Amino acid sequence: MGPIIVWFRRDLRVDDHAALYHATRVGLPVVPLFVSDTELTRRLPPDGAAFNFLTEALAELRKNLKALGGELMTRRGKVLEVHKTLLKELQPQAIYFNRDYEPSSIEQDSKIEELYRKSGVEVQTFKDTLVHEPSEVLTGDGKPFVVFTPFANAWKKLSHPAPFGEARRFTTAKLASDGILGAGELKREVSIPSPVLPGGEKQANRRWRMFLSRKIGSYATNRDLPAVDGTSMMSPYLRFGCISIRKMLEDCRKAHQSAAHAERASIEKFVDELIWREFYHSVLYHFPRLLESNYRREFDRMPWKFSVVLFNAWKKGLTGYPFVDAGMRQLNQTGWMHNRARMVVASFLTKDLQHDWRLGASYFEEKLMDIETASNNGGWQWSASTGVDPKPMRIFNPRLQSERYDPESKYIKQFVPELAKVPAKFVHGPHEMPPALQKEIGCIIGRQYPAPVVDHAAVSAEYKRLYVAVRSHNS
Repeated sequence: MGPIIVWFRRDLRVDDHAALYHATRVGLPVVPLFVSDTELTRRLPPDGAAFNFLTEALAELRKNLKALGGELMTRRGKVLEVHKTLLKELQPQAIYFNRDYEPSSIEQDSKIEELYRKSGVEVQTFKDTLVHEPSEVLTGDGKPFVVFTPFANAWKKLSHPAPFGEARRFTTAKLASDGILGAGELKREVSIPSPVLPGGEKQANRRWRMFLSRKIGSYATNRDLPAVDGTSMMSPYLRFGCISIRKMLEDCRKAHQSAAHAERASIEKFVDELIWREFYHSVLYHFPRLLESNYRREFDRMPWKFSVVLFNAWKKGLTGYPFVDAGMRQLNQTGWMHNRARMVVASFLTKDLQHDWRLGASYFEEKLMDIETASNNGGWQWSASTGVDPKPMRIFNPRLQSERYDPESKYIKQFVPELAKVPAKFVHGPHEMPPALQKEIGCIIGRQYPAPVVDHAAVSAEYKRLYVAVRSHNS
């Protein structure tokens, strides 16, 4: 009798892996499969840091599968063609895989299912990437939510699935494999000099245990302070499935039960952030057009500007607004950016520079190690006031954000070293320093550090006029 193929994708772990858990309980040989999709590789942005994170995760997955008695098989090519070859080569009894909810994955998966079913092969798919799928969290009328709070309330009322636990031991026949391909083999240059985290299940669990034991109780207070290591930084591991979302939620539930009263609000706040991720997955699932278009269609008429000079200044962290520049440099150096900074830099690009949010979303896709299409799209449309949002008119003042969330300028000075000697009085607005002081400390505005590329007050007023004009035209 043929084996069961377990197709790994964005679920690179063995613990609490729905498809692997169920496949190893059937009693047949199992072929763990990862396909390096050549079509997807060509479409993905050019930086190779995320590919190396993937390589590290796959290397550990191979090790962990071997400990269970199996062997990871990797193949490279067009996904459908690879599966056609495997059908002939393995004559499998079944294929098991965990569902993905992005539009391109849904289309691809339907073709894979059709291919195997037409050949008489059993197909089993599982919920694994999310706690609750988009089809499970709906309004009383069976419609998708487009506002977070009602979505979160409905989500919390559902019965949450418990972790499955460990897979059983299994056997895998010796099969040809293409090996694990990193950025070098895929001819992808790594421009990020200091990737924020290493990949893999072991590293994911280590980071998660540390956050649970030391930081989750103060999360609500520290999460907005980019100079403080107060966030979980689990997003890259969730992106590649190096840790189970079921396990994380179960751990949060247990932590909440044993936490002091003051800490429970922080744990609840962290769970809300997990729900935001599921909310954006739901929105994109139900409205796949949002990949390219505005949820609020009136913004199709928004007269976005474009300046190569201004866009490059934003990308390089040379806008003259220290908090914005620190965020962009953190991204360029580490492949990650603090969430508070993400909101500020996105607001700055769309509201101050009045550039199309799709430009920013594309740049984030190129650089972020934790890039998830749904969250990236949802976050950018939220920042641009074009998305699902009950309070769409938000403009972040970069100076006030800087003063409030980086009051001692530790974050700014970490990533914008030109400002290291700038006195606290001027660090949030270095262009206000007297010329004599600039010369004295060696930070001349316009040379060592740029003057502000726009006047926030003026461009904010202009954006508000444009916003009102767009909205009025629709009414």
